[in-house]
Amino acid sequence: MTLIFVSASCTTNTDISKMSVANFDTLPLPVDSSSFYFKTKPNWRDTTANALDTFSNSWYSEMLFALKEPILKDYKGDKEIYRFTWLRTFNHPVSIRLEKQNNVVRLFSKVCNGAGGYEPGKIMFDTSFDLTEKEVDAISTRLATANFWSLQTDKRDENGMDGSEWLIEVFKNNNYHMVVRWTPEEHTTFRAIGEYLISISQIKNETNEDDYY
Repeated sequence: MTLIFVSASCTTNTDISKMSVANFDTLPLPVDSSSFYFKTKPNWRDTTANALDTFSNSWYSEMLFALKEPILKDYKGDKEIYRFTWLRTFNHPVSIRLEKQNNVVRLFSKVCNGAGGYEPGKIMFDTSFDLTEKEVDAISTRLATANFWSLQTDKRDENGMDGSEWLIEVFKNNNYHMVVRWTPEEHTTFRAIGEYLISISQIKNETNEDDYY
């Protein structure tokens, strides 16, 4: 599978594009791959919000570090941030991050050339482009429908062996929440959040029927 680097803009306003490049994707990255992206809880049975067991935390953190993604749990700024991390056992790791600051909205999509259940590999697709508040409203609607802010962070008793991990993080109004589900069933409200972000991400080569799970 060959992917082509793409850079696009959904607005013709040059000043907005320049401002978005200057103000976005400035969150610091971890210094090394050993950094945890999430709080750690003692075991998978613990239901502490926004925390993962050590195994899951290490796995997801390794993938996000390879994707050159920032840690969101400690963010204290004034942006709205929505991130979907898609880890399929046998397919490329994917991250899709939307940031909104004032009236500027920008989307960042990345794909590594490894596999979500093995080694992440290196980034082979990295694109960013401007959106409008319409896309933010669409995500907010889906979050509300899924009752996202009240969902338990993880449900490890529902996991299987192979499949995919759907991890969604949101920072909004000085609040952070993250939810992860294993291979969410089709037509569920949680899955609809990730599906929408995939649909606007330009990673079409990753959404072939056999790869979409």
